[in-house]
Formats: sequence, structure tokens, C-alpha cells
Amino acid sequence: DTLWQLDSLEIQTALVLPISHGLISLADSFEEIKTVYSHPQALAQCQGWLEKFLPQVQQIPDNSTTEALRHLGKDRSAAAIASQRAAQLYKLPTLAYPINDYPDNYTRFWVLKEGCTEIDNSDLKLIINGINKPGSSVFISLGFSVPENVPGALVKPLEVFAKRGINMSRIESRPTKLSLGDYLFFIDIEANSNDNSVKAAIEEFKAYTNVLKIFGSYSIMTIN
Repeated sequence: DTLWQLDSLEIQTALVLPISHGLISLADSFEEIKTVYSHPQALAQCQGWLEKFLPQVQQIPDNSTTEALRHLGKDRSAAAIASQRAAQLYKLPTLAYPINDYPDNYTRFWVLKEGCTEIDNSDLKLIINGINKPGSSVFISLGFSVPENVPGALVKPLEVFAKRGINMSRIESRPTKLSLGDYLFFIDIEANSNDNSVKAAIEEFKAYTNVLKIFGSYSIMTIN
């Protein structure tokens, strides 16, 4: 939503980090813990572990895993689910690690910079900004709206990529909050710097949209 609203932001790169949660607490044992704080997603990712080792505790959702640590203070009956790095920053002890149910989960963060994202018919060069290594794979993130109440309004633009063999790795919709049933769509496509069909695909894609914005073309870096 923020990227759609602020045309000054552009994705520079994406960082993929493994999800490794720990149980952070001043308690000496599990028996002392009465409440566990964390972001709802972190609580869900550790649900199996919590049911096995802390079945009686009260789980309280918070805005983030970092904010959850602020509840600990001097309360030995409280715990938080967060990363070991966050625990180190707040100088808090880790009681158990790792506690996430699946070891191969990852989360993605975008590194943003200032740049123009909305395009018109005369300017499509943003598509290849950042595609500067021959043969390298990059991802391009797009946001768009489609005409209302038109059959095939979403299918037709997406077929543009399919017929050119361009892989779409993500799609999601967000309500515009302007009227019922009015949505914005966000997609990621995977391209190769040697593939000259990307620019033509975007040009054709734009013809099926009301508004099209390119949030950036970027590579993905995995951090272990």
C-alpha cells in the first residue's frame, strides 16, 4: 500500500532471511512463564512448540517481535518470541532456541530508495534499471488497477506474461478502500537480463490496466 501511495520510493534489492525464533525471557525455567508476547505471525510459526512446551501460557499478540521484548522488563513470568539478534540488542537472555516449527521458513525485506515508479507510454526504461549483469535473474515488482466489471479484466493482462514464458512468482490483491469490490493488484515477475521480451511485455500489459506502477527491478540476496 505504501509503495502504491508514494511514487518517490523504488525497490533497490530484496533480502531473504531465514526465520529463526527464540524464546526470550528472564525466567529460569518454563514453569515460571505465564504469558508469551510476539507478532501474530511469529506466534503462529511457533504454535506447535508452544503447545508442546508451554500449553498453559497466555499468548498475547503484539505489533512486532521487537516490541514484544519491551514487555519483559523485570517480569520473570513473561516471555517473548523474537530473534537472537533482537535479544542481544536488548541484552536479554534466550531461554530456548530455535523454537519455530519449520526450519526452512524465510521472510523477505525490501531495501528502498527514492525514485519514480509510475510510468507512461513514453518511459519504460525503469524496467531494466538494475538489470546490469549479463545473464542475471532479477525480479520486477508491479502494481496495477484494472477496469471495473469487465469480463477477463485480470486474466487478459496476466496472459501477456504467460504467452511469453515470463514467470510470475507472486500475486496478491489489496482493496482500494474507495469502493466495494475495487482492488489493486501486486505481482512479481522473474526476468533475465538477456531476455529482450520484457519491455514489450510490459508495454502490452499496460494496455489492459487503468494505472500501472513499477516498484523496481532488483536482485534477491539470501542472508544466512
